[in-house]
Amino acid sequence: MQASGCAQSREECFREITDSYKELVAKVCYLYSGPGAAFDDLFQEVLINLWTGMDSFRGEAKMSTWIYRTAINTCLTWHRRNGRHSRSTVPLEEMFAEPADDGSLAVKLEELRILQGLISKLLPLEKAMITLWLDERSYDEIAAITGLSRANVAVKLHRVKDKLAKMAKEL
Repeated sequence: MQASGCAQSREECFREITDSYKELVAKVCYLYSGPGAAFDDLFQEVLINLWTGMDSFRGEAKMSTWIYRTAINTCLTWHRRNGRHSRSTVPLEEMFAEPADDGSLAVKLEELRILQGLISKLLPLEKAMITLWLDERSYDEIAAITGLSRANVAVKLHRVKDKLAKMAKEL
């Protein structure tokens, strides 16, 4: 990690990275996990790839971009290797949400559950792109993470949004 400015030991740097970005990694792993791909297995595989790739991070991109790219590529590779594209089994709201204390939060959690269900039916690259967009990443950052051109990101995201809208209407 030459450019990241981490003056600590490799282990301490890794711990700092995983503490700072564990929710980001968990979100990506969650979207790609399911009966054939256990969340814990994917999460562990991403952490292994982050550990092995730490020394190659040059700081030319944001740390979050590098972590997103590593997590998405790890999950895509896992699915290609195992030939499984299945729906998640752990409710997303259980992973990140505080317990509901009023009706509005319960409605938001239900909407999140529906959106997560729709996203889980997308193709792997579509999942990655819409997740990054929902995280308010710029088209340039999405392009850097996915390896697509900015123009291609714009076109594909438009198509994914249309696809999700059509899927939502069919509910």
